[in-house]
Amino acid sequence: MEFHILASGSKGNATFIYDQQCGILIDCGITRKQLLFKLNQLGFQENDITYVFLTHDHYDHNKNIHIFDAGKIYSAKKNIKDLDEYHTLVPYTHRQFGVFDVFTLRTSHDASDPIGFVISNGQEQLLYMTDTGYVSQKNRQFMKNLDYYIIESNHDIEMLMATKRPMFLKNRILNDMGHLNNEYSAHLMCEVIGEKTKEIVLAHLSQEANTEELALATYRQVFQEEQIAFSNIKVASQIDVVSGGNYEN
Repeated sequence: MEFHILASGSKGNATFIYDQQCGILIDCGITRKQLLFKLNQLGFQENDITYVFLTHDHYDHNKNIHIFDAGKIYSAKKNIKDLDEYHTLVPYTHRQFGVFDVFTLRTSHDASDPIGFVISNGQEQLLYMTDTGYVSQKNRQFMKNLDYYIIESNHDIEMLMATKRPMFLKNRILNDMGHLNNEYSAHLMCEVIGEKTKEIVLAHLSQEANTEELALATYRQVFQEEQIAFSNIKVASQIDVVSGGNYEN
């Protein structure tokens, strides 16, 4: 399994997961031109996208989902108007998409029907979870000892509070239907990673209320406090592609 985070952040999100001629695109909050340019740089074409998943109905995730044929698009019921039963992803159920088994998780975000995924090719498992204010105990039981984690690490609380954003927006981000902060994200990973875990990628970083350096420093500090020896942690970018899994440059 290989994965490529094409864009991650409040200006647009898209992630491509690929194995054995089967490709899943998660979200399309970037332009078609950006999407195809980045895929082409990696050696992929538009027809390598077999399935398109939408995590929720916020603009930075669904902005250009319409460029795909509706037959390719799958999401939870309320995220797409008139979504039929066949294309509906039901939380806490497994479903086969080509070589991938996809287990859908319910997330906690102020969107219509937000979801995340545990995606398996039979040998390796990947978590994709962003845009959630907290992670339930129910979800955590399905997140243990996976190979790869793409997990939200949206903000540093002190940086967020120091921004000029109105208080209602700060509270929206901080509450249980907002976004995960660096410290919460790091403690969560300490709890769920295991001997199989190969990579963690921190996703959906705020450009105003976080930095790559601060997110990584917080992770290092929390892992040290928890006596967890794991160092293969990357940070997804709004601009640059960040790849992982069995991808080789």
